[in-house]
Amino acid sequence: MDSYEECGLNWVVSALGGDTVMPPTAGIGTIVHEAMERVPEGDLERMREIVAEHWPELDFETEWIGRKERRRADLLVDRLHTYLGDVRREGGRVIGSEVEFRFAVDVAPATDEEIAPTVHAVGEDQANKAIIHGYIDRVEAYPPGAGEHPTARGRGWEPMSGGPDGPTVVVDLKTGKNDPESDSGVIEHAQLAAYQVAVQQGLIEGAPSSSLAGARLVIVSKTLAKSDYRIAHQHTLDDESRTAFLKRVSDAARGMSASSFTAQVESHCADTQRRVHPCRIHTVPAVSS
Repeated sequence: MDSYEECGLNWVVSALGGDTVMPPTAGIGTIVHEAMERVPEGDLERMREIVAEHWPELDFETEWIGRKERRRADLLVDRLHTYLGDVRREGGRVIGSEVEFRFAVDVAPATDEEIAPTVHAVGEDQANKAIIHGYIDRVEAYPPGAGEHPTARGRGWEPMSGGPDGPTVVVDLKTGKNDPESDSGVIEHAQLAAYQVAVQQGLIEGAPSSSLAGARLVIVSKTLAKSDYRIAHQHTLDDESRTAFLKRVSDAARGMSASSFTAQVESHCADTQRRVHPCRIHTVPAVSS
């Protein structure tokens, strides 16, 4: 949550794309994102120049760690170059890059949970609304029948839908290690759903809602046997999945705006395989006085 103003219920909920903090590992993600934004056609040498330009901004504990991470950054850029080349070969074009959007979602009382929340433009009256604000890494348009990237989709993928002029796809670039890797893993992915709602509401110039074919993670930190990157595609939100997402936003805003709330223990809280001391406030017993 970015901010809370005590004027009724007025939450601002962020759905930001990309890495936004700047320790070295996250800084690498930020640099790779900038390379994609500034070089949307994917020229490899120009993207490498952007990495070199920003590399002195990162502070590593030792020189050998810096060298290792530089090799990793170069590898991520190489894989991004491959993806952007595949987009061109499939006839894809960029509609928008780092596209900002905002929309408001009604936050109904808990007694009205059966009512589907309504989406509004963000105006002066923000009471009892959650505001979704974010930036979409990239929006792509393809000719009819193109844009699937099947070798990067893994098993069990299904073709996209799209308008008669071809599909429009929202893209979120990922450089980390813990993102979902398959279509089935992003069915309820909230960040991608927020991007889809932005397109459905007509907030993305040049991207008609009738052509929306879903949103996807493009993961350059992971590969498949026949692909230098992975794609996890969230298909176009239908009425049921859209309502479910909007209710999640409404419920979260209502709960976080209360005078107190219970921190629930989730599966990730004890994920010691991937995180160091995760969610200790949840898992460490209280000390009696």
